[in-house]
Amino acid sequence: MEPTAEETWDPQVARWRDPEGDYVLPRALRSLPQPWDECDWPRIAELPRTDERLAEARRVVTVLLEDPELVPNVPQPPSPGLLWQVWEEFHQAVAKSMPRTSQVTWSGVDDLVHAWRDRPHLYSLPLHVVRHAEAAMLAMIPSLRDDIADSAFRWLALDPDPGRFADWAVGLAERCVTEDIGADPAIELLGAMGSPEARAALERLSVKPGGPASWENAEAAQSTVFDLGNEGTSL
Repeated sequence: MEPTAEETWDPQVARWRDPEGDYVLPRALRSLPQPWDECDWPRIAELPRTDERLAEARRVVTVLLEDPELVPNVPQPPSPGLLWQVWEEFHQAVAKSMPRTSQVTWSGVDDLVHAWRDRPHLYSLPLHVVRHAEAAMLAMIPSLRDDIADSAFRWLALDPDPGRFADWAVGLAERCVTEDIGADPAIELLGAMGSPEARAALERLSVKPGGPASWENAEAAQSTVFDLGNEGTSL
């Protein structure tokens, strides 16, 4: 059987070196406070909603939006894109082995690669990761960015009165939807805040085609605007 385009694809990603050590992930990710640096949702959900923690969540999301190292140019695998699933499996193995972002090192990645190479009956796409681990790790950076933003907005939405931080959270949520990081919980947070500013942000995001958000996110924003309208009608 002829190998597929994905199996023979060369992503041409060279191993990068961090001046501060054997680190794989950008400094912005590995310097996040706990438990944000582990994407540990059970711990994040239990964080007290104090002013200090709210300010911390604000800083986390701001860093995710503003650091250009968190938006690398990840090569896109050829169709049908099955390699993304294998990359995600490798990311899960990395997170299990090195749960904190500051613990992700090239030596640790190499240990995982050796473990994968020793798997019996290793089929072609995991073998691609063994040969091109750098591409898989490059793809992990935006994936972590999305997961951490997702957790931040989910945590904010659990607040009994999310409207109290609308003055700064509306702008961050709107930007995240536009950049498609943590988009679903960001839209949910805008709906939960219910302020005129949040509603205006949702209406801007719901424009399609040609609006600031992707078609899928615009659909979600439009649905939230509709639900808010129905709530107002039922009062």
